[in-house]
Amino acid sequence: MFDRRVAEGILNTAAQAVSDMSFCEVKDRYLAVNGQLNPVPERAALPQDQDVRRLNGRDSVLPCARPGWRYALFTVGDDAELNGCLVLSASDPPDLPQLMRLRTTAGTTRTIHARGSPREPPNGATGQLLRRDDMDQRLLSLSATVLELEEHARIRDALDQGATPNLGDSDSREGLLAEVLSRLTGRPICIEDAFGHISAAAGTGSKRPYPRLGAAARSRNAQLWLASGSPVSEPRRLVALALSHGEVLGAICMLETDRPITAGNVFALKYATRLLEVELSHRRSLARLELRLGRDLVDELVSGMDGATAGVRTEALGYDISGPQHVIVAEWQPPRTDDTVVVALRRTFLELRSSALVSRRADMAVAVVRGDPLGAEVFSVVAKTLRSATGAVGIGGPSLDVAHIPRSFSEALHALHIRAGSIDRYGVTRFDQLGIYRILDPAGGEPDLAGYIDEWLGTLQRADDSRGSDLVQTLAQYLDHGGNYDSTAQSLAIHRSTLRYRLKSIRQITGFDLADPETRLNLHVATRAWRLRPHGAPFHVP
Repeated sequence: MFDRRVAEGILNTAAQAVSDMSFCEVKDRYLAVNGQLNPVPERAALPQDQDVRRLNGRDSVLPCARPGWRYALFTVGDDAELNGCLVLSASDPPDLPQLMRLRTTAGTTRTIHARGSPREPPNGATGQLLRRDDMDQRLLSLSATVLELEEHARIRDALDQGATPNLGDSDSREGLLAEVLSRLTGRPICIEDAFGHISAAAGTGSKRPYPRLGAAARSRNAQLWLASGSPVSEPRRLVALALSHGEVLGAICMLETDRPITAGNVFALKYATRLLEVELSHRRSLARLELRLGRDLVDELVSGMDGATAGVRTEALGYDISGPQHVIVAEWQPPRTDDTVVVALRRTFLELRSSALVSRRADMAVAVVRGDPLGAEVFSVVAKTLRSATGAVGIGGPSLDVAHIPRSFSEALHALHIRAGSIDRYGVTRFDQLGIYRILDPAGGEPDLAGYIDEWLGTLQRADDSRGSDLVQTLAQYLDHGGNYDSTAQSLAIHRSTLRYRLKSIRQITGFDLADPETRLNLHVATRAWRLRPHGAPFHVP
C-alpha cells in the first residue's frame, strides 16, 4: 500500500543530502503517486514536467534554456519502485566524482530512511533490500572507476594527438602542448624553463600572470614534487615539474579560475608534464651530443681541416662555415675544470643571436663564430652569466677560408696572452686592435662513437650496402621530422606509400619499435652522430 508519509520522507532525505553538496542545488521535486510523477508542493503545470516524465526513471541531463546545467535525479522507495525525482541546477556541469556522489546519494537514501525509521527491526524483505543496496553501491563504485579510466584515456589521446602534429618545428612544441592542455581543461596554461622563465603560454594574455619564483622557492617545489608525486600548489596556480634524474628541466603551471580544479584537470596536467619531460630530456640529450661532437669539430677546425670536410660536418650541426669566421678564446679565474665557461659562452652567443661552435681545451673555452663578434658585449654577457668579471677574452682576426681558422685561433691566443699579461688583465682584447702588440709574443681527446652507432644503425647500414638502398638516410629524416609522414616524404622527394614501405622494412630489418620513446631517442642520437662522421669514413665496428 502506498504510504505518502514514507515516500515524502525518502524524497526529503535525498533532497537534504543533495543540498549539503556545494556544487548544485535542488530546484524542483516530484513524488511518484500511483506511477505518476507529480510536483510537490502542488503547482501549475510546467513544460519541464513532461521532460521529467519522459525519462521513465532514468537519471539524465534536462534541456536548459539558459547557460548552466539541469539534471533529473530519481529516487527509489523501499519496495524498489520509483519514489520521486529531484531537479538539480548548477552554473557548470559537475565533474565525474561529483556526479557519482549524486547517484550514490539517490541510491542510499531509502536505506538511510529505513534505518532511521523508529519502526520494527529489518525483516527478511528489508535485509534483502539492504543487500541489494550494497550491491548497487559496488556497481556504482565500479562504474565510477570505469568512467574515470575512460576519461583518462580520452585525455591521453587528446594530448598525444594534439601536441605532436608538427614535431619537426622544435620551437613550437611547448606552445603546442600549452594550447592543447588549455583547450582540454579550459584553463590558462604556462610552461616554464628550468629557471622559471615562461617559454610558452596559452589563454593568459600578454602580461606575465604571476611573479617568477626565486631559486629557493623552485628548489622547495622540486622537493615537494619528489616527495609526493603530485602538483605543488602555489598562489593562483598549480605547478607540475618535469624532471630528469632529480634535475628540474621545466614546469607546467595550471592557473586558477573561478571554477574549482577537478581531478581530471590534475590528471591532464600530470600527463602533459610527462610529455614535456620526454621532450626536454630528448632535447637535452641531443644538445649534449652536439656539444661533444661540436668540441671535436672545433678542435679539428682550429688544428687545420680541409674545406669540403668542414662544410659537410658543420652543415650537419646546422652551422654555416661560409663567410668570415673568428675564433674566440676565454679564460676565467680561478681556473674552471668543468664546462661552466663553455656553457656561459654558448648562452652568450644565443642571447646575442650569433651563430657559434663552442668547445673547451684544458681551462680555456674556444669558440668559432660566424661574422664579426661584438667583443665588449661578449665579455659583459659571459661575466653576467658567471656572476664574475675575473676573466679574459681574446678574439682572433677574420678568416675568409676554413684553412685560415688555425691562424685566427693563434691570433686569439695571442690577444688573450697580451690581456692576461697586462696591468688590467680582465676584459676583452681583439687581435686586430693590438697595434704594435701584434709583433710581441709573450712567452684533446675525441669520443669514440663507432660502437654506439654500429649498435643502433649497423644492421641497417649493412642492409643498405648489400641492397644499394638508402634506409639509414630515410630513418634520419623521419626522426628529424618528428615522425611526420608528410614532411618526411617531402624532404626525401618520395611518395607517402614509399615512405611507409621503407619504414616497414626498417622495422623488419632492425626489430626496433619506432613508437618506443627510448628506442626513438637512441636512433635519433645515432643518426645525428652518423651524419657527423668524417666524410666518407665508415663507422662499422670490425
